[in-house]
Amino acid sequence: MVARSSVPQLPAVHRTEVDGIPAFWNTQPGRLSASLIFGVGTAHETFLETGVTHLVEHLAMHPLRTSRYDNGSATEMLHTSFEVTSGAATVSDHLRRICTSLSQLDTGPLVTERGALVAEERASDGLGVTTWLPSSIWFGNQSFGLAGNVQVAPVRATAEQIRAWGARWFHRGNAALVLSGPPPADLWLPLPEGPPRQPPSFGPFELPTPAQTVIPNGVVACALVGWTAEMACAVGVLISRLTDRLRQLDGLDCEIGFDQQRIDEHRTVLGFGADVPDKHAGKVVEAIRAELHGLGENGPTPQELAADREGLAVQLGEGEFAQYCAFDEALSALTGWTSAAKHQNQILDGLDASEVAAAARELAGKLVLCAPLGHVPEDLPELPGSPLPPTSGRELKRALIGSTVPRGFRIVVGDEGVSAFYGNSTVPVAVVRYDDAAGVGIEHTDGRLPILHLFGRHGGLITVRPGDWRGGRDLVRELRARFDPAVCFDAPDAMRQFEQS
Repeated sequence: MVARSSVPQLPAVHRTEVDGIPAFWNTQPGRLSASLIFGVGTAHETFLETGVTHLVEHLAMHPLRTSRYDNGSATEMLHTSFEVTSGAATVSDHLRRICTSLSQLDTGPLVTERGALVAEERASDGLGVTTWLPSSIWFGNQSFGLAGNVQVAPVRATAEQIRAWGARWFHRGNAALVLSGPPPADLWLPLPEGPPRQPPSFGPFELPTPAQTVIPNGVVACALVGWTAEMACAVGVLISRLTDRLRQLDGLDCEIGFDQQRIDEHRTVLGFGADVPDKHAGKVVEAIRAELHGLGENGPTPQELAADREGLAVQLGEGEFAQYCAFDEALSALTGWTSAAKHQNQILDGLDASEVAAAARELAGKLVLCAPLGHVPEDLPELPGSPLPPTSGRELKRALIGSTVPRGFRIVVGDEGVSAFYGNSTVPVAVVRYDDAAGVGIEHTDGRLPILHLFGRHGGLITVRPGDWRGGRDLVRELRARFDPAVCFDAPDAMRQFEQS
């Protein structure tokens, strides 16, 4: 363990209140930066509401957009923020105006902002697989599982629904302020009153792990684990070892991507992996399992522990890290979750190698390995595409001519819903029950019967194109009659796949 006297200290974060809103700040040189944060994001939405928070954000910013000073806004999984950087007077005026805009949300520019969101989505490459895949495995098409989901609200939400969402979430009871210096004396935040809000309460699925599942390309390892300082260290050491090992693999110079999403006070879903050609996928899977096993058996080396600590210590004097600490305290105030400072102080104090090894063993026991067909480990059980049991019914045969579904793909349709399978496997790729539908996207094409995109709350997507199946036209008519019209919507451009049905 490191002597306490030599332990570096985290940047100081000051706390005060502005108009009853908690404000967190540290002293940074230069212009004043501010971020007004609200505890609402994509994870608070339902599938059919996806993008409604983003719409409120855009509408609120509509009258404030200017190039005269730095400003912006963003919607994330757990929060929405409005940022500004300038002189103190300009910052105060901008924050006052954004509060007024939120309090009196003008939906007049709704058509314009709908178009802006659609254009953003069309131009975006989307979230990386290590970001959206872990959450979708444990949350399906709801809450945190909506990461990377096609936004439905821009084509569906009414002005009244958008205003109601803004009133529900954008008020002083659900707000916090982050500043790079003391709050200006004249700062005024005219937000309406409202009750304290909490993070999403929807829990993850109980899934049998360790397991494997097939993805089209690349290799991704996913897990739902306790988020501790030791787990963070174990993941960091593992990724470092994998990077060094894979760079020696036939000259394969690949980056290991990593992301994690905290889902409650103590747990996170995480993913790490590499975008590699199929010919290397098996070796990457083997490397992940071997390095994780070794880390669990023997723990990190003293040098690896020192590097983990040093990696944090060198950031302590950086202005961006100080701002992150203030932001982290603000998000802690909004969620009620412990801030990252506790874990960071543990790392600076020095971690125990045996506890890091225990974290690695926990990670190995909860891992889902995802790789292309033929490259998943055969000794691990296959993870179902849904925690729901498959529905029974009649199996449809693939159309002899014009089908776009791959050979071996099959669907079963019955009185409870639709299940999809691949090959001879009895483990479903996806299950969408009529009473568990998150949404049904209707893709109109050539004026004949539409294509249906079926999303289940417990995860999965089954696309039903009439021309893909024998009796496909009757199937589409049957499904449209069985699904509640309230969950149906016109498929946005980002969801559309075909020109003809």
